[in-house]
Amino acid sequence: MLNHPLDIRAPKGFLFSRLSAFIAGCFLPLAFAPFDIWPFAIASPAILSWFWHKAIHPKHTFILGFIFGFGFFGMGVSWVYVSIHEFGNTDPPLAVFITLLFIISLSLFLAAQGYFFKRFFKGERLSSYLLGFPAIWVLFEWIRSFLFGGFPWLYLGYAGLNTPLRGYAPWLSVYGVSFAFLVSGGLLLSLLQEKMKIKKRLLLGVLILWILPALLTHMNYTTSLQPTYTVSLVQGNVAPLDKFASEDPLQAVEKIYVRLTESNWNSDLILWPENAIPLPLPYAEPLIAQLNKRVATHNTTLVTGIQTIINNKDYYNSLLTIGSQSGIYHKRHLVPFGEYLPLDNYLRGLINFFDIPMSNFIEGPDTQAPIKMKNITLAPLICYEIDYPELVRSTVRGTNAIVNLSEDGWFGKSIGPHQHLQIAQMRALETGRYVLRATTSGITAIVTPDGALQAEAPPFEATVLNGTFKPREGETPWMIVGLWPFIILLLLAFLLPGRVTTLYAFKIRKSKRN
Repeated sequence: MLNHPLDIRAPKGFLFSRLSAFIAGCFLPLAFAPFDIWPFAIASPAILSWFWHKAIHPKHTFILGFIFGFGFFGMGVSWVYVSIHEFGNTDPPLAVFITLLFIISLSLFLAAQGYFFKRFFKGERLSSYLLGFPAIWVLFEWIRSFLFGGFPWLYLGYAGLNTPLRGYAPWLSVYGVSFAFLVSGGLLLSLLQEKMKIKKRLLLGVLILWILPALLTHMNYTTSLQPTYTVSLVQGNVAPLDKFASEDPLQAVEKIYVRLTESNWNSDLILWPENAIPLPLPYAEPLIAQLNKRVATHNTTLVTGIQTIINNKDYYNSLLTIGSQSGIYHKRHLVPFGEYLPLDNYLRGLINFFDIPMSNFIEGPDTQAPIKMKNITLAPLICYEIDYPELVRSTVRGTNAIVNLSEDGWFGKSIGPHQHLQIAQMRALETGRYVLRATTSGITAIVTPDGALQAEAPPFEATVLNGTFKPREGETPWMIVGLWPFIILLLLAFLLPGRVTTLYAFKIRKSKRN
């Protein structure tokens, strides 16, 4: 038995299982944007699930999880190298080394996931495929959203935007779509291995799992308000560090953003991207005063990214509203190594990437007022903040649309901007709100409340994307209930099968003794 090529304890099985796990992980990023081959979101995790179930010891699932994760994140977040090398001016060997460290750290999440799966889940094969594996996967997606600052990227559910499974998003957010993909893979694995009598029930389960969300997509959780507003999203196509290199930052803004906006002042809402004004407040006051006059003349609202200095020492990455209802929002969730530097005293000056002007921010207050334009309120989110489902949920409640200013130029010409836009689309679907997304170099877009792209600007072009949006009111079930009920159910799905099996075995032994 130990010589069977599929037995992961055997020499041949050892190589086969690890190679299969690595290949499955490498193919999984194809399920996400810009490729959108969503069947990989079913097949790749199902392969890992099969090997985990066959494994004898938690150390085997730990190794398999790490190898799968190395392939998955190695391909899926390859844009990290672009950010560090091209914009951090880091030599290729060092950039490769830092990227590998990042990929290894993410792979350890899947390794730990595999260990805990084998160590604590005691269910039999069917419950392993349909409960244990899906539950532990989604639980670790959730853990990855906050542990060590969080990296809520490449959640499996994002691949479901163009499938019927998207109907689960307004109820359970992206996590629910992830769970549906994983259960789908478990059902297919079970169909290949179970007896005919059980196969009929499994096939019925597949149909219900996919037909139910298709029916849910026709439900309207939020309603449109009148009137329809016009919006202009200005994409300046300025390289991330070039904006800080100008000897006269205000003149540079005049040449790029004011010029592009010149024929669009009549729009109800104008959006400039993150850090469009590179000179911080209060030093940018002369430009702000000029913009106030323009805005007042045309009765419009301008929202722009800008930095803010308070008390001559506290730097914030901010969003400024210029108009009749002016206001400011400070980014609450910063990007480690991009906007603040962990272990600052040890790392700053080590390489140029850690000395960029944007790497010394502090977090804004947890509670901040939404921004306003005319008779509606807008939920402000800066760049990376759109990635956090629970942060977005708490910010969007009571508002009518989402404004997302971003600087995706750090991704370069990689798959990163496409993945980031896909995340923004999921937030629109979860909340039933328009997402108005202005970026420096792409992908600038207007996303409808059902997660579809109403319009998008070509990347790496200085342009203006004009369109319309309707404010929305009401809340999706996800906005009302939140995540905790689902997390509790996942924990029960992971832990309960083993307890039931133990109780059943105890009763059998007791009856035999009697």
